[in-house]
Amino acid sequence: MQELLLIVMLAAVVFYWWDTAYTKEFALYRCRYLCRNAGLQLLDDTVMRQRIWLARSATGTLQLCRIYSFDYSDDDDTRWQGYIVTLGHHVAETSLDPRHVVGRTIDMPIDK
Repeated sequence: MQELLLIVMLAAVVFYWWDTAYTKEFALYRCRYLCRNAGLQLLDDTVMRQRIWLARSATGTLQLCRIYSFDYSDDDDTRWQGYIVTLGHHVAETSLDPRHVVGRTIDMPIDK
């Protein structure tokens, strides 16, 4: 019985690690897309996870919700910070400074 519990716990840790790595790559892809379409430069080509918690999706299922922050620039001299919120493997929210999205339409593809 203890062996089975150990295997289940190990499988949960591996799944969490895999899901976290996948979601970080997903968030980075979306940030690249967001910055490119807004005419901005994604700095350091990375996102940093700030927070993680459980939240309910629109269908009522419990999923991991994560906030990633990223740095971007509009002129190579100024560093701005934006964020992206993922719920499961979907983008729930993105944020850039309002002066960087005025008059621009940003269409994000549904799937990677």
